[in-house]
Amino acid sequence: MEICPLCNALEAQTYSCQTCTNVLQDYGKVVDYIDDYSAYMDQDLLTAVDGLTGENSEEYCVHVFYCGTCGTQTEQMVKLV
Repeated sequence: MEICPLCNALEAQTYSCQTCTNVLQDYGKVVDYIDDYSAYMDQDLLTAVDGLTGENSEEYCVHVFYCGTCGTQTEQMVKLV
């Protein structure tokens, strides 16, 4: 079973803002923002709404990133390890 290196603090990956090139802050998984209790929901259900295909859900975890400098918010697919 593969796991997300960012969710599990296994790696320190940095991503740059495409607007101002500053370092983006990781705000966690996209599915954690669906509703107040989404962090406690079944992962199989959440993979159906994270924007990934069934095949990609086993390879990637989608995270929300935010730039504190210019206010840009973006989503990034993180490769599972």
